[in-house]
Amino acid sequence: MKKLLLLFSGLLYIVIQSQDRKQWLIVSHMDNKSGNTFRQKIYAYKFINGSFTGREELLIVQGKKDGKDYIRTDLGKPTIYRNRYLITGIGNIIDLKEKKVLFDGSARLVACRNDSAIFYTNDIFKGKFYSVYNFKTNQYGEVKQYAFKAIVGQDVEFDKSVSPYKIYLYPPNKPKIELVSDAGYGQKGKDGPEDPPLNWLNNDEFIYVWFSKDGKELAVYKINATNKKSELIGKATGPGIPSAYFEKHDNDTYVLCFQDKQFKVDLKNKKVEELAFTIPAYGFSSEIKSGPKGKRILLKDEPKEIGTFHYRLSFFSAHHKICALVKEIVAGEDSYQQGMMVWNDVKKKFESVDSEDVVAMLGWIEE
Repeated sequence: MKKLLLLFSGLLYIVIQSQDRKQWLIVSHMDNKSGNTFRQKIYAYKFINGSFTGREELLIVQGKKDGKDYIRTDLGKPTIYRNRYLITGIGNIIDLKEKKVLFDGSARLVACRNDSAIFYTNDIFKGKFYSVYNFKTNQYGEVKQYAFKAIVGQDVEFDKSVSPYKIYLYPPNKPKIELVSDAGYGQKGKDGPEDPPLNWLNNDEFIYVWFSKDGKELAVYKINATNKKSELIGKATGPGIPSAYFEKHDNDTYVLCFQDKQFKVDLKNKKVEELAFTIPAYGFSSEIKSGPKGKRILLKDEPKEIGTFHYRLSFFSAHHKICALVKEIVAGEDSYQQGMMVWNDVKKKFESVDSEDVVAMLGWIEE
């Protein structure tokens, strides 16, 4: 009987151990001694059942090379594929398991399929083409098949040489076609005029954002590239002219994201409305605009907000039963990082985790 109890206890211990939730938060930090090379240290912050157990330095990457962007973890939206491969917002590929850079070039990621990451390049000097990185062979190359197509839609471009902008369709081997004669005034980026956000819904239809000249008004239109039909989805008060982009939520809902504002684009009900909180991810939702005490954080099924802190939306990241943010102290128009706050779902509270000079929160990995 004693042996049986010991065996049962041992099996119970194994079951309990196997239920531990192990998660890594991948974060990049600035190497303050890197000078003009903009070196970034990539760390894995490790958690078991929401409790911080330590961090591991995975690798150091060089952000600038010959005065140009090289490996940049802080630009664009990163993607972690197969719990292992970090694809930066500019298209670099890093193997977090082997702790090395696999691809140091840049291109726009459009899809991850099976053993491949598919990119699209549309450059005035390089041209327009697809390229693929194969994770099995660790090889990268341009796709030579003319008929290859990894994304929906057709070839359209904003003509930013005129005011207001125009939108042209470029059919294969045919003259360009004007789709929109007044596409608004776009956005002013740090390196010059930027294309307004545009997203294809299918091979015939796309949505884009029309901006007034001062950026204080915006409208979302749906355009049919086949019959040139234009349909107004909705209007809203714009936040000036900071960079913006679309994020897909589902087939009928997109979120138009700015630096400190977000708008829900409801295609089914033809509405554009400003959001007070982000659309929940893993049940966590962040207030978008800061109040005197900071931004509130909501968690589904909790009776009220679970915390209020000063932080940037880009420094807020959620996963299964856990979320993290880089806390800031605000002094006038300046702000200073004060480490990370991480939600512990077991203890039902935020806990402080030391960190310094966070450049980007890159996503989560489960062990």
